[in-house]
Amino acid sequence: MPDISPLLNEWTKSPEWLALSSAISDGGAPQSLAAVMPAQISDDFRFRFARQALCFSGTGDDGCGSCASWTSDGHPDMITAGKQGEPPGIADCLDFQWRMSLKPVFAPGRLGVIMSADNLSLPAANSLLKIAEEPPAKGRILFIAERDELIPTIRSRVWMVRIDLCPGESALAPKAPPKSGAEWAEWLGATKKHTLEEIASEAGAWARCLCARNEWKLAASVENAMFLAKKRHFSVSMAQDALFALLMEGAGDGKIFGDLREA
Repeated sequence: MPDISPLLNEWTKSPEWLALSSAISDGGAPQSLAAVMPAQISDDFRFRFARQALCFSGTGDDGCGSCASWTSDGHPDMITAGKQGEPPGIADCLDFQWRMSLKPVFAPGRLGVIMSADNLSLPAANSLLKIAEEPPAKGRILFIAERDELIPTIRSRVWMVRIDLCPGESALAPKAPPKSGAEWAEWLGATKKHTLEEIASEAGAWARCLCARNEWKLAASVENAMFLAKKRHFSVSMAQDALFALLMEGAGDGKIFGDLREA
C-alpha cells in the first residue's frame, strides 16, 4: 500500500475548504453542514473546523480563552457523537442533543459533530432532523461522512461540501444563476437538450457562486434539489423546473423537496 501521509494536508488547499474557512472567519458559515471526505482526513478536518468555529475571532489561533481551552482530549464545547466507521445510535443522538442545548463553557457557541453520518440508522437520523434544521442559537452542527449517502431528509436541511484527499483543478468555477425572466428563458432554451448530469453540473457552479455571496441556505437548496432529482431519475425539464422555482420564484424548500421526495 502506498504511503499517503505526504498527501494528508493537501485537502486544505481545496477551494471548498478555503471558501468554508473564509466564511467561518467572516461569520457567514452555515450552522448546519455536512462534509463528505475520505476517512483518512476526517479527524483532521473535524479539528481544523472546530478550532475556527469555536474561536471568538474565527481564526482558530488568536489566543482567546476558547483557543486556550484545547487539550489533548479536545475542547469542552466540541460535542462528538459516534466514531469513524461507527455511527451514533438513537440513544447517543438524544444525549448529543441534550448536551448541545447547554450553554457553552469557553467558546462563543458549541459545535456538535456527528461521525459516520452516512451510516446512521433511520431512527437515529430522524431524531436529528429538528436540530439539523434549527441548531441552537449558539451552536453549529457538523455531519461527517465518507459517502454522499445521507438520508435525504437530513441532506435537505444542511449545506453539503466535498473534500478530496488530493484536490484537483476540475471543479467548475462559480457562475451566477440567471436573474431576469429573459435570462431564464435563454437558459431554459439553451439547456433543453442537456443531460441531467449537465444540468446538475451547471447548478453546482451556481451553488458555488451563492456560497461566495454567503447565501449558504439557498446554495444548499440548489444542490439538494439536484441530488434528489438524480436520485429519482427526473427528466431534464423537471430539474429545470425545480431550479426555476427555487431561484426565480422563491419557492420554499418544503414544497420543492416534498415534490421531489414524493415523485
